[in-house]
This record gives sequence, structure tokens and C-alpha cells, in this order.
Amino acid sequence: MKLRNKPASAAAQMVRHSQQGFTLIEIAIVLTIVGLIIGGIWVAASTVFNNNKAQALAKDVIQAVQNTKTLFSSQGTSASTVGVTVTNLINAGVFPTDMVTPNAGVLVTPFSTQSAVTDVTVSAAPGGTATSIGYAFNNLPSSACTQLLITLGSLNNIQKLGITGLNGGASPVAPAAGGLIAAPVGVTTSVTATAAAGACANAGNTNGVDVVFNVF
Repeated sequence: MKLRNKPASAAAQMVRHSQQGFTLIEIAIVLTIVGLIIGGIWVAASTVFNNNKAQALAKDVIQAVQNTKTLFSSQGTSASTVGVTVTNLINAGVFPTDMVTPNAGVLVTPFSTQSAVTDVTVSAAPGGTATSIGYAFNNLPSSACTQLLITLGSLNNIQKLGITGLNGGASPVAPAAGGLIAAPVGVTTSVTATAAAGACANAGNTNGVDVVFNVF
């Protein structure tokens, strides 16, 4: 009488499978999953890193504007912004230290490569108004440009900082002032997220923000 071989138990089948090792398909699946996880972590970390830099930029810009207003106000209403240069303002301590480079007259942002002299530019008496000054922050990614416009374009900052012009666009050419807001008199609304994103729609680090404000 012949004895029939009993079917291998599930445990025995698993042992046999483990002894045979993984197939190429299984290895490929595992590597794909690991790659997706690593990619997701990298994207999340990059987003957080860029958001932190965008927040630092907005803080620096507001500080620079406030310092500029303090500087000119201390000189009295007879002071004029005509002929003011980046070097003058740096020497007066207007810009936060993390924006100032060892190169004379060169300012940077958290997104700068520290090789472009157009990252931060100054317009003295823009529009012929001797009581106003303009700062342009260029070579920014779309997200940072958008966030800066929204921050500066809040109703509180427009009124508190005396902003008369605010716009975003392609850099390194400074965007024209006044595009997203009217003069402070009568301003009742903030710059919307939609308007800010639309102004900062350029790909790569090719966006700029231009802010013009009264120093008195």
C-alpha cells in the first residue's frame, strides 16, 4: 500500500519560501516603497525649510522698513530720500545683519546665492517723491514671493509701515510699485492670496517683490 504525501503545512511552506529568498519582483517592490517614503520625507523637509526661510525674509523686510522710517524720522521733515544709496543705508544700520555681506553695497536674502548684486536693490525717492523709498527683493521662489506679498499687503502693515506701492513680478528687474494696492488713504482691504500668487507665478527663483513706503 502506497502512502500519500501529506500537503505541506502553511508554516512549512513559509519556511521553504524564506529559504528560497526574495524574488526580483519582491525586491523591486520593496525598493520602490522605500524610495517613495524617502522621497516624501525629502519633499516635506524641503517645504518646511523653504517656509522657514520665507518667514525669515518677511521678518527682515519689515524690520528694514521700520528701521528706515526711524532713521529718517529722527532727521526731521526736512530730510530727503533723494540720493540715498544702499551703502548709506547699510552704514546707518537699517538692514538686519543677516542681510549684509562683506561686499560693499551688496545685500542678500535667505534665498540668495550671495553672488547676485540684484538680490536686494534700493530706489531713492521713487516717482520723484523725496519722502518715500523703495526696496526690491529679487530672485525669490514663487512661494516666498507670495508669502511676502501677503505679509506686507495686510491692512495692518500697509497702514503701519506707510506702504504706498506693492507688487510682485519677474526679477532681477524690480517690479513696478503700486500694482497691488492703492495709496494708503482709503485703503480698506488687504492683498488677497489669489492676487499675490498671480503676481508670483514665475517658475524657479525668478520672482521679485517691490515695496514703496513713506519714510515720514
